[in-house]
Amino acid sequence: MTIKSGLRKLAPRTVRVHRILAGPLRGRLIVTSLHDYPGAILGRTEKPLLAWLRNNVKPGETWLDVGAHYGYTAIAIAELVGREGSVFAFEPELTTAGHLNRTRSLNSLDQIRVVPFGLGAPGDLRSVSVSVDRGMADHTVGGTDSTEIWVIGFDHLWRMLGGRPVHGVKIDVQGMEAQVLSGMVETLAAQRPKLAVEFHAGVDRQPILELLSKAGYRLPAEPIDRILSESDAEYRDDHSYAFEPVPA
Repeated sequence: MTIKSGLRKLAPRTVRVHRILAGPLRGRLIVTSLHDYPGAILGRTEKPLLAWLRNNVKPGETWLDVGAHYGYTAIAIAELVGREGSVFAFEPELTTAGHLNRTRSLNSLDQIRVVPFGLGAPGDLRSVSVSVDRGMADHTVGGTDSTEIWVIGFDHLWRMLGGRPVHGVKIDVQGMEAQVLSGMVETLAAQRPKLAVEFHAGVDRQPILELLSKAGYRLPAEPIDRILSESDAEYRDDHSYAFEPVPA
């Protein structure tokens, strides 16, 4: 057991409204617990990703936050797209999605639209059973604490919603990276949105890289965490990478 995991076990599990104490989102409200998401409350998490978003998100754009969890990055994107933009926050764990919706309301961020589905491989809406860890549907862990979530292929869903342009996508889906990307490959190939993907343990990178290359994205990807080198051949676990579209 690490010191971090030991301290988390002692932290309060009650989900309530917290004010973010530091960092770029200081002063915003988030509904979570100290056990589930202390980094968000302290404002110490996702700093490289938030910096990348500040350099890439423009007012009025439409972005997808896939694996939105309690909404920390959704808040950041919503501030950047502004009132004229849209953030579709996909969070399949229904209790967490409810907390995310309250976070949206408390911050008066009407540009966030909470979607209580997961994204997956191409196809219609279907249910899967997954483990739950700190409010997340997590495909990288085992255990008896599991829940049923609903997933749908993004391309199929987006056609039903009118197929508006997508300018950017952030994906952090705890082991479902390949399925999510395969389900949105039509949108990626046709619209070439900016793309940030966090990789997790046990996920085979090669099929993902081949899919993105065929969809028109430049390889190798740029590590969002600047402590990593662009020449690093490995796409490391628990790190995010920016995939830039090749100009058409």
